[in-house]
Amino acid sequence: MSALLGIDVGGTFTDVVVLRGGGQGPLVDKVPSTPSDPSLGVISALRRLRDVHGVDPGELELFAHGSTVATNALLEFNLPRTALIVTKGFRDVLEIGTQVRSSMFDLTQVKPRPIVPRELVFEVDERLDRVGGVARPMREEEITRVVGKIAQAGVVACAICLLFSFYNPEHERRLAAALQAVAPDVAVAISSDVAPEIKEYPRASTTAIAAALQPLVANYMRGMERGLRSERVTCPLFVMQSSGGVMSAEEAAHNAHRMVLSGPAAGVIAATRVAEASPYRNQITFDMGGTSTDICLIDDARPRIEHEALFDGRPLRVPQFDIHTIGSGGGSIARVDAAGLVRVGPMSSGAVPGPACYGRGGVEPTVTDAHLVLGRIDPLHFLGGEMLLNADAAKNAIAKHVADPLGLGLEEAALGVLDVADAVMARGVRVVSVNRGYDPRDFTLVAFGGAGPMHALTVGQLVDVGSVLVPLRPGAFSAVGLASSDLKYDFSQTVDRLIGDMDATAVEGLYQRLIQAAQPRLQACGGSDLRSRFVRLARFRYAWQDNAVEVVVGDESVDDAALAAAVRRFHELHEFEFGHSDPTEVVELVAVGLEAYGQLPRPTSSAVYATVEHWVPEPRGVRPVYFKTTGWIETPVYDRLALGAGAHFAGPAIIEEREATTVVTPGAAVRVDGALNLVLTEATEARA
Repeated sequence: MSALLGIDVGGTFTDVVVLRGGGQGPLVDKVPSTPSDPSLGVISALRRLRDVHGVDPGELELFAHGSTVATNALLEFNLPRTALIVTKGFRDVLEIGTQVRSSMFDLTQVKPRPIVPRELVFEVDERLDRVGGVARPMREEEITRVVGKIAQAGVVACAICLLFSFYNPEHERRLAAALQAVAPDVAVAISSDVAPEIKEYPRASTTAIAAALQPLVANYMRGMERGLRSERVTCPLFVMQSSGGVMSAEEAAHNAHRMVLSGPAAGVIAATRVAEASPYRNQITFDMGGTSTDICLIDDARPRIEHEALFDGRPLRVPQFDIHTIGSGGGSIARVDAAGLVRVGPMSSGAVPGPACYGRGGVEPTVTDAHLVLGRIDPLHFLGGEMLLNADAAKNAIAKHVADPLGLGLEEAALGVLDVADAVMARGVRVVSVNRGYDPRDFTLVAFGGAGPMHALTVGQLVDVGSVLVPLRPGAFSAVGLASSDLKYDFSQTVDRLIGDMDATAVEGLYQRLIQAAQPRLQACGGSDLRSRFVRLARFRYAWQDNAVEVVVGDESVDDAALAAAVRRFHELHEFEFGHSDPTEVVELVAVGLEAYGQLPRPTSSAVYATVEHWVPEPRGVRPVYFKTTGWIETPVYDRLALGAGAHFAGPAIIEEREATTVVTPGAAVRVDGALNLVLTEATEARA
């Protein structure tokens, strides 16, 4: 098998992983990110693979990429001039939105700025009824009028969202064809393709986001492909989606809204691979990088999926992992506010200038600086010794901005910075677990990212998780998820019918139409021999209610037994989500969904999770490290690569590898399982 490449662009570093067959282990590296143009960091990573590791770019079989281009464009509102076409009378759909407010009693909050300003929203005289019938035909002269106005408006993109088009897309398709004939350079997105589901405002918002992102992502993909060709990369380029799985670069250019959580989703996929092949099927992922921490719950090896979320206050209706993001990372800046309280994040030093200890011009203290002050990071061995850290700069930054204003000692101030960061991240873990009805004690906290293993135990103790697991190469774990991904496309169709009025044959017919739409898209990327799998989903609700619950129906054709089982599961999940259910009530099938997978090449996992005999390793050295319960204490330092299966020892300890450092606090213990994961628990549990 040839090499499979995954590159994940983060806020501070760009991670790269090459998975190789033939029993060879993964090749892992890390280069600084280039925020002004993320593609430059990708090209730099490719050149390092060639020059340092001897990887021939021409031999790569697959290249999967996690990109933040769409995310950053939305967050910074750096979007091209975009128009919106709506049914006559609905020009203010984006302005009005809904009456729901994020803070019920805050009378000063301001709604987010609409993606499309009101002056670029155009009405078309047409109307479909609630089941898709034509109540008012759309005349050709009306199409000509509206398309002419848009052509003269100087827009780069246009969204089309008409009433009830999810039942009947004819009017939207006619408008799109006419606009592309007159203005072929204008990117067009129609709601019946982007979000073919009920609820006008979320559908319009999602379609507007999709249209606005198309030109940006298309330009990025073209530039990326030119750069790859210059480096002699000939394999297909795939891009991670928010719901896991990858899509082709061409698909990404037309479905940019599906990659808003592209980077964080890759880490969830990597954790899911662990869950699928191990005893750790219930996980809470803890991905702490340089600028943020991403947290997601995996229940029985399946990550939680949500179908509508708010992104920067705007509805985005697209399947995506239920990832909770916190502005707390290794580069998060610490400060003392006007009330004399320590705050950490969400502002970050980023890749440039970076933490004070990086010596790139940063002067404000960060989480990384606090770890360095407390001896948890070795300034001479950061990134395997390739990047030397300035300990004096870190001490000066902590002293000037935290210790001196509060009248604290240097170590107390640094520990306070870490405590505040831990508390913020612990709240995030509770959001995806306790707030959703899950008990953290039933889950393993899977820590990765460059900073995740340094905080995993302290955060885990705050939320009382069952155990902490640190996988191999945690600093580049998300890139491992990219290189081991499959093709995936999500489809949905509004049904809005009482389940008692349908039989299993009718429901399976809905799925078959979605499968027929999915197969050519999968084969276009993977060829006719691609192994495919179709997971059927259904969203139910009690009739005349608003809260829908999604149920996994399964991989096989739906028969009467499968349909009845799905309805029973709906009642169970409704009880779990909302605290009540009524199996005697009428149930409505809101929508059907389909997850279409195409299996891409992937090395066979050699991980073995069988019980192994314990042995006690020798540390490679000791150094003083500061902990809350001990103060400064001589602490053993272990080389992660020297810890084979069965290694077992108690904290305090520091475990170092090139891309990450794991901090083992006093009172905890470590064992290395058969797959070489670090399992961190209370000392008594670890010995069992």
